[in-house]
Amino acid sequence: METNDKGEIELLTVKEVAKLLRLSESKVRDLQCTRRLPFIKVGGAVRFEKREIVEYLKRKT
Repeated sequence: METNDKGEIELLTVKEVAKLLRLSESKVRDLQCTRRLPFIKVGGAVRFEKREIVEYLKRKT
């Protein structure tokens, strides 16, 4: 995992990813469940690394 300028890993929630991708939260969950979006679980909660989401966008353009 990469870090931001402050040395922190930027993790996003489903809601934040939906806003970033301009998709519904249910669509983001569908992409997560079908493993099209990389994700991790933190204490049972689904999180997405911002860098990986940006890379996903680049691959789709």
